[in-house]
Amino acid sequence: LLCYEVCDGNTHSHDNLPFVLAGRGGGKIRTGRLLQYGNRRHSDLLVSIAQAMGQSINQFGQGSSGPLPGLLH
Repeated sequence: LLCYEVCDGNTHSHDNLPFVLAGRGGGKIRTGRLLQYGNRRHSDLLVSIAQAMGQSINQFGQGSSGPLPGLLH
């Protein structure tokens, strides 16, 4: 996972924050795609990654709404 904390250092905005997720997660993540999730929090990506690693969590931190749909097989 490669990401930044903010997308604009001057305003500390989190809008349109890019992430790069490399690897197949043991075959649970299909690669070669560009996915856009609107205003979902990055904690939802962390939930998805944890689920790919076998953890049965549905939220991470405050404001998490669950795993990202369509990321995992």
